[in-house]
Amino acid sequence: IMTTQQLQESILYILHGDKFSQKFIPDDFKHKNIQFVKISAPDELSLYPSGLFIFEAGLLEKHPYPLWQTSLKRLISLSEQHLEIDTDLLAPTNFPKRETLKLINFACQQLITQHQYQQSESSLDLEHHCIGQLNEISIALSKEKNLGTLLRKILLESQNLSDCDAVSLYLVDKEDEKNPSLIFKLSFNDTLNFSFNEFHIPLDNQSIAGYAALNNTEVVIDDAYHICQNAPYKFDSSLDEKLNYRTLSILAVPITNYKHQAIGVLQFINRKRSRQVQLNDLEITKKNVIPFNKSIIHLLSALASQAAISIENTMLIQSVNNLFEGFVQASVTAIEQRDPTTSGHSFRVADLTTALAQRVTQSHDCEYQKIHYTDSELREIRYASLLHDFGKVGVRESVLVKAKKLPENRIEVLHYRFELEKKRLQGTALSQELHALHNNFPLEAIAVIHRELKIQLKQLDDYFQAIVEANEPSILDNDKFNDLKDLTRYHFDDFTGETQTLISNNDFLALSIKRGTLTKEERDEIQSHVLHTLSFLNKIPWTQDLSSVPKIASAHHEKLNGEGYPYGLKEDDICIPSRMMSICDIYDALVATDRPYKSSIKAEKALEIIQSEADHGILDQELVKIFIDEDVFSITQHKDYRPSMSTSKSLEKNHICHVKL
Repeated sequence: IMTTQQLQESILYILHGDKFSQKFIPDDFKHKNIQFVKISAPDELSLYPSGLFIFEAGLLEKHPYPLWQTSLKRLISLSEQHLEIDTDLLAPTNFPKRETLKLINFACQQLITQHQYQQSESSLDLEHHCIGQLNEISIALSKEKNLGTLLRKILLESQNLSDCDAVSLYLVDKEDEKNPSLIFKLSFNDTLNFSFNEFHIPLDNQSIAGYAALNNTEVVIDDAYHICQNAPYKFDSSLDEKLNYRTLSILAVPITNYKHQAIGVLQFINRKRSRQVQLNDLEITKKNVIPFNKSIIHLLSALASQAAISIENTMLIQSVNNLFEGFVQASVTAIEQRDPTTSGHSFRVADLTTALAQRVTQSHDCEYQKIHYTDSELREIRYASLLHDFGKVGVRESVLVKAKKLPENRIEVLHYRFELEKKRLQGTALSQELHALHNNFPLEAIAVIHRELKIQLKQLDDYFQAIVEANEPSILDNDKFNDLKDLTRYHFDDFTGETQTLISNNDFLALSIKRGTLTKEERDEIQSHVLHTLSFLNKIPWTQDLSSVPKIASAHHEKLNGEGYPYGLKEDDICIPSRMMSICDIYDALVATDRPYKSSIKAEKALEIIQSEADHGILDQELVKIFIDEDVFSITQHKDYRPSMSTSKSLEKNHICHVKL
């Protein structure tokens, strides 16, 4: 009376009263999905699941139809008036089967249509829910910038979406072009808790993941131990045996980049009816594990595509970051090669400034306690610190590396001139001596000539020694200054008869520098490096999170009292990272051992000087306190900043396979 599908979809309940005898039921009605039920009141309907209900007419006479309908709620019901009962024979009479069957069949069709509608509605709701989940996952993945965290998140979301007991991530490693491999990178398992170690397998068709990666296709397996014999791949049961586990259903989905190349594989194991079930033994596994159907395969493939996009984007960001890191490292190396006397300075200042910024973030009892630098902001501070002297590329090298007051080789030129003057004096004395001998002068006259020559030569030696001492970057005392002034009055006639001096006016001005080695013009040129730094860095198309690098870097010589350079900014106009860098820059310059124009001082003395600067309103008092109290200054004391260490330091590999999880 009903098709197989109809009978599978619903149960037909024929409800009757006491007078109905089931022994006279026609054979057409004998089916497991047709049940004759004796019933006396509507509330008894709650004992029966959903189905199609046909009422014997006597029941409706006993209880009005609205009462039955209330108990049935939304279920389909109909009354068959032709099921009349002969009370004497206890058998049906006047039973028009054809009309009854038509009525039953129509009711079944209606019920099936209702079931199909409900199923379609449920399926649509489920699809909308899955799409919503996928959308939320996509947003979450797109926001993650750390590659290791991203891979873990991909695996976790994949497992949640698929309701799988286990999910694994394989990554394609083609660094060895002759022997490419798959790295078993990460795995989650609801049932098992085991220590995980990465391992490599060959990238070939013999493994399920390898086949999926090489052929860029999904691999669907209902039972891992009953794979088709013609399949090129095989299931490796060693992990099952080792962990006392049973793998049934498997789905391997390639993670494909924009070049349509597989960069990895997501492998799902044992999709479950319920995520909460633990597959502790074979019986539970067989009862609860289900195959991967088309809808879930489609959904997980979409997730793998989104994962590929997120991985590529994250790797691209890291590539850009590494490129920028390489540019910064190369720039600092180029700067320090021009000025070997400050080798390692930029790297030390960067380490000190970044450490100070981190301590400020961690501090809870200072006026900056509300400042909390993010990793991105710390990176910005570090780059600004590394590049704070970038403008030195615009300063003449002779000025940049000037270790003495006189220009390089000038002292040799002056020494040559002094030696020539000595020869001239000796020649003059010799002529005088010959003249005295030819004219029979007394020997005393010749002795006088010798004494005067000796005095003159001694005076020249003293003058030159004064030049040598004044040429040093130490503080010039008054005695040496007076010697230099006397030397400017020393004149002689050269072989052309023109009057000359031993040192030029420029030599005198350079040697007269009271402190350091630079003239005012040279000092102005050195200080102009800050403007060059700002100009050069402003030409770089910084990303938004690094946009303040030029501003931070160019203000590291500003002082809170307005006496700094290049703009004479005061406290409110100097950003906090620049204030930090000022402290670190001064400290490193004081303790540096590689400056030929100054002696290194002990850390304790350098800290006293910095504290004094803070007390006089030159440096930030609170930041200096943190710098000293938190031992920030000590982080560079035992690190090697020689060029071979700082410039040859290789950048961390950016390939996804080398990500630490």
